[in-house]
Amino acid sequence: MSTPQEPFDPAAPRPIPPYAQQAPQPAPQPAYPQAPYAPQRPAGTDKNWMGVTSLVLSLAGLFTGITAIVGIVFGHLSLSAVKRGEADNWGVGLAGLIIGYVITALGLLVLIGLFAVFGWAVSECGGSNAADWCTSTGS
Repeated sequence: MSTPQEPFDPAAPRPIPPYAQQAPQPAPQPAYPQAPYAPQRPAGTDKNWMGVTSLVLSLAGLFTGITAIVGIVFGHLSLSAVKRGEADNWGVGLAGLIIGYVITALGLLVLIGLFAVFGWAVSECGGSNAADWCTSTGS
């Protein structure tokens, strides 16, 4: 025979089974270490623009020639700003500096070559009569 059941009351507390009463509490997980924030530079001391300007002007020196010299100047200024802690793009400043020196050196070599060719042409093809220019008479 079955026993009569009490009516179901959803608000009534339910009994806790014995296996759930003695469950061990899990150990607390250690907190992940927080990454330290980068130190903020005071306003107006960010000079990363010098390295970028150095690189851009040095590369523009391929087409203009003269801007590579200005790129060298800004490259040196950028590297000194990195040493003082006012900028953090050492690689960009160094790249602008190296490219500026290389382009300036190549430009000087081309200029020396042009002067050499012009000097040769003047010595070989000189004279007051235009018809006699660059013709060797063998004498």
